[in-house]
Amino acid sequence: MPTSTQACNPFIPQFYVPVQKDTHGRSLVAVDHLFTIIASAAAKFNLQQLNYLIEFICSSWKTETILIQEKLVELLGTIGRECPKESAARVLEILWDMAHSERLSRPMLDHILYYHLRIFSEGRSPYDVLKRDYCLKCMSDLQRKQGWLVPAIKHLYDLLHHDSTNTFKRTDEDLISLLVHKHDLISALIQSLSTCQSDVWNKTLGHVTIDTLVDGRYTHEESIKTHLDLLSFLLKKGNLYLILKRSEELWDTLITNEHVGSFDHELGFNWFITCSEDLNRESQIALFEKRVSKLNPIQLTSKGYNKTLFLFY
Repeated sequence: MPTSTQACNPFIPQFYVPVQKDTHGRSLVAVDHLFTIIASAAAKFNLQQLNYLIEFICSSWKTETILIQEKLVELLGTIGRECPKESAARVLEILWDMAHSERLSRPMLDHILYYHLRIFSEGRSPYDVLKRDYCLKCMSDLQRKQGWLVPAIKHLYDLLHHDSTNTFKRTDEDLISLLVHKHDLISALIQSLSTCQSDVWNKTLGHVTIDTLVDGRYTHEESIKTHLDLLSFLLKKGNLYLILKRSEELWDTLITNEHVGSFDHELGFNWFITCSEDLNRESQIALFEKRVSKLNPIQLTSKGYNKTLFLFY
């Protein structure tokens, strides 16, 4: 006697329908074996069967244990890499929604975003539009200035940086141009960095360390480096100069800001030294005149002072 689920979906293989029940009480080895069979069978599904399978996995994920949730994410990732674009788009959407679930742990968040990213790893041209869409979704999260800031920046960097062929395509450069010039990504990044620093300073009453969590998941150190890594990548791969106004904003955020610690100052000096070629000479001179020359040496560590001299002389 077929179940009601089977009756509504006669194309779904009988072994899959009870998967939610079968995973309870089974060893992970048995679950791995079951999911391997499902992934193999899914490669032969038609679009209707495949979409039903994807929705069933999504529904199961919401009620499963953490270990089984991880396996379901891996299964979705495998299906997303091998299925047609229409179904892959739905897998990407489901993984994206999972990553935005409330009270998600850092390991689970990283796990979901890893498999979300892998779907783009085949370098398939039809997926360039999907890649752009998720870059813009990250941009939207960034512009909201709360909640999903660091994950959005990290995933945006990974989407732009990741390419299994190790080549940087023209479409990637065009995408950077779109994000920077139309959506003002560089300004949004600097504002986000300032917001993260201000929030963590206020929450800790100024007792910030490199290991302080800025959002319950990412450390203060990870937050700053994630922002600066993406900024460097945009400038270098986009063949862009950081304009003077943005240079001043970044300097004020990292160097002269009274509500940050010496660690922030050091990262700021390191960034300006490493990326000095991303400021044209006129901007370097103007930044020195407007900001560097007005620094109080007493507020600088000897290392910071030496780095300042190295940068501008």
